[in-house]
Amino acid sequence: MSVAVGGDERRRRWQEVGRRVLSRSKTMSGPNFTLTSKRDLEFMAELYDHYFFAGQCLKLARHHGMQFRWSKRMTSAGGKTVRMTYQDQKTQKQSIRYEIVLSATLLFQTFSDLKRPIRVTGSLCKNRLQAMQRILEHELIHLVEMLVWQDSCCAAPRFQTIANRLFAHTEHTHDLITQRERAAQKFNVRVGSRVAFQHQGATYRGLVNRITRRATVLVSDPGGQLYDDGQRYRKYYVPVSHLRPAIGA
Repeated sequence: MSVAVGGDERRRRWQEVGRRVLSRSKTMSGPNFTLTSKRDLEFMAELYDHYFFAGQCLKLARHHGMQFRWSKRMTSAGGKTVRMTYQDQKTQKQSIRYEIVLSATLLFQTFSDLKRPIRVTGSLCKNRLQAMQRILEHELIHLVEMLVWQDSCCAAPRFQTIANRLFAHTEHTHDLITQRERAAQKFNVRVGSRVAFQHQGATYRGLVNRITRRATVLVSDPGGQLYDDGQRYRKYYVPVSHLRPAIGA
């Protein structure tokens, strides 16, 4: 199913994929695009299928059912590939569908206001387009493994051998800028920070318990949920930019 090529030819195909996606897209204005679409992602996958899988990977996946989408809720994984099994309640017949999802949140907050080197799958990425390509390559290998062996694990030797042979990946992780990193570097907010914020005209003070798209702040409240420390708290979900240090807390 896969077509392994040498380094120079691989780079040429990478560049051709990126060039064709940008030239066809109605939303992506350049390598550090600020808008994209599901169709851009799907077209990029089709190009990879053509250049690296002889057109057979997506053909087989679409025989069952295949979709692509972006997620704003994924705040740690750069992408995910899912194999879903459905059973018809009347006929008891099973069907399988596949889905590849990329994190819009991580991609768009990288190459933005925080500047540092970005590595994805072991490769230094200079812009969002390159990061998007490396993430999608990783997810396409998950898809191939699921099509052939039903399951996939990127920490396993089989996955890493395929990833290295096909795309020269040397790692199975990314260091895209997470919301935690951005909160710490730009707003000095971390898990455990004592913060204050405004809500419906009142000022509240509490403890940052979690940081994803927003910060989860625990505010002492006798009517709130009981936690392991024996105290009761009410949870508030607050944009990190709306938090400030709780002076004197």
